[in-house]
Amino acid sequence: MKAVFLDRDGTIIRDVGYISSPEFIRFLPGAIEGLKKLQKMGFSLFIITNQSGIRRGYLSMERYHEINRELLLRLAGEHITIKAVEFCPDHPAELSRCRKPSSLMVNRLINKYSINPSDSFFIGDRETDIEAGLNAGTRAILISSHNRITKAEFVAKNLKEAADYIEKVL
Repeated sequence: MKAVFLDRDGTIIRDVGYISSPEFIRFLPGAIEGLKKLQKMGFSLFIITNQSGIRRGYLSMERYHEINRELLLRLAGEHITIKAVEFCPDHPAELSRCRKPSSLMVNRLINKYSINPSDSFFIGDRETDIEAGLNAGTRAILISSHNRITKAEFVAKNLKEAADYIEKVL
């Protein structure tokens, strides 16, 4: 199986700091189109997200799950299936095994779903996303409106541009 692992905030939806309610979910330009294209190309889609707002007390675990359910419902309404979501609630100051750039969350999904990492991609808006993907053996694409130094093989403005790139290199 081939997969695309996606960061959530800043990649699929607007990064508003610590999202505390489903009402703040806003898809980024190109996100829906990009996800549909990736799915049409035969990729299984997964979300991998650091959610330190939980440990910081900005939202409860229950509220996080409510936001996640709403996000998945909205994506399903667009005929987009997210196969699974992995999240890490740890604070950056904690000694954490799961926080990106650790590849633990990605590796769990690779093992659970028999994913071939060399046929897969990690797309995110931070270098920790890129490192998590590379650490798991996937290829990596950075979402950024700025040219910057990165370990990613490509810098895209949005998910649509990332999907276009993947289609071109396959």
